[in-house]
Amino acid sequence: MTLHYATSSTMKQFKITPDGLRQIQKQLLFKIIPFMVIAIGVGIAMGSLNSKKETDSSVLLFIIPFVACVVGFSLYRSVNRQISLLKSFTLTLTNNIVGREQLNTHIITVYHNDIREIVKNKNGSFTIKGKESTDIIYVPAQIENPTELEEELSKIKPVGTKNTGQPLQKYQLLFPLFTLGLMLSVYMVTNKIVVAISGSLFVATMLWSLIYVQRSKNVDRKTKRNIWWVLVVLASVLWVMVMKLST
Repeated sequence: MTLHYATSSTMKQFKITPDGLRQIQKQLLFKIIPFMVIAIGVGIAMGSLNSKKETDSSVLLFIIPFVACVVGFSLYRSVNRQISLLKSFTLTLTNNIVGREQLNTHIITVYHNDIREIVKNKNGSFTIKGKESTDIIYVPAQIENPTELEEELSKIKPVGTKNTGQPLQKYQLLFPLFTLGLMLSVYMVTNKIVVAISGSLFVATMLWSLIYVQRSKNVDRKTKRNIWWVLVVLASVLWVMVMKLST
C-alpha cells in the first residue's frame, strides 16, 4: 500500500543513504551475533545437562556445526530482510503532514497539529511522536541530508534534544537475555518459588511483547505473523510450571 500525497512544491522526501544501510547492517550483526552465540551455547549446555547419559563427543561434533549453520542462515536472512525494509524507508514532509512509508509496514501519517514532540536523539536519529501512542515515527541517524531534515522539522515544531527512543531498541540485547534467563530458570531450577516467580515474569513479558508488536506500526507484517509462535513457547513454559509446582 502506497500513500499518495497531493502534489506540492513544499513536499520533501528523505531516504536512508547507501552508506547508511551498510552501517546499519554492521550494527545489526554486532548486536545479534553475540546473542545468537549465547543462545547456541545455552541450548547445547541444556541438552547436555538434561541428558541422562554422558554426551557423546562425536554427537556434539555433529550438533554444534549443524546448529551454527542453521542459526547463521537465519541470521543472514533476518539481517537482509531488515535491510530490505530500510531500503524502502521514505520520510515525506508536506505543508500539513509528516508521513513514513516502509515495505510491508503500516503507513504512518501525522498531521502537523497532532505532533506532540520531535526529538533529536544523541545518536543523531529523530523521534516524531503523534497524538496517538502508535503514531511514532523513528528516523534513523543514517537518513540523507540530516541538517536539512532538522531544519524542516523545526519549522513544524521545535526539535528537542532529550535522549528518548523506542523502548525495545534501547534494551534490545538485554531484553532477550533477560527473557532467556527467565525461561531457563523455569526449565532448570527445582525451587518452586523461583520457578513460580520466573515463570510468571516470563509469561507477562512475552504477552506484553506480543501486544506491543501487534499494535506497533513500526514492525513489519512478517514479524507480526511470526511472533504468534511465542504462544507455543508460552504453552511449554506453563506446562513445565504446572508440573513442577504440582509435585
